[in-house]
Amino acid sequence: MKLIKLTALSLLLTGSLFIISSCESDAELRRTSDYSKTGIMLTGANETPATPTTALGTLDVSYTKSSKILSYTINWSGLTGPVTAAHIHGLAPTGYAAGVLQSFSTSAIVKCPTVSNTSCGTYKGTLLVDDVVVKEDNLLNGMYYVNLHTATYPAGEIRAQIRFQ
Repeated sequence: MKLIKLTALSLLLTGSLFIISSCESDAELRRTSDYSKTGIMLTGANETPATPTTALGTLDVSYTKSSKILSYTINWSGLTGPVTAAHIHGLAPTGYAAGVLQSFSTSAIVKCPTVSNTSCGTYKGTLLVDDVVVKEDNLLNGMYYVNLHTATYPAGEIRAQIRFQ
């Protein structure tokens, strides 16, 4: 009888350890497959070539490997005028320019309610990381960027590199 109790206790402890280690594996998997970064600065100094604007913005990004979706929110203020174009560009490291991957609809921009002009606002969107045009390795290595264009700066007034580090 004592042998049966010891065997049952041993099996119970082994099962509990398996469950605990199983949960740790799931947590580890989520930690390495979900990425996010908030407060990435959009500035004129980040543009190529740099602009002398005093406008500022922030970029919040998140990416989940399982869905292959990059979600982003851009907030800005102090632009020299309304946004005439906004894009995600790539492939380009910091300091280099690249072609447009995704254009944002300027009609979807939410303008700041407390400011009477259109020099500030918010835009939210998503981008599919299809591993053909937009590649996951390039995204995770900071090879794409966001910039906002105005009439004063048609090549881009402020820019931020999409980075998760």
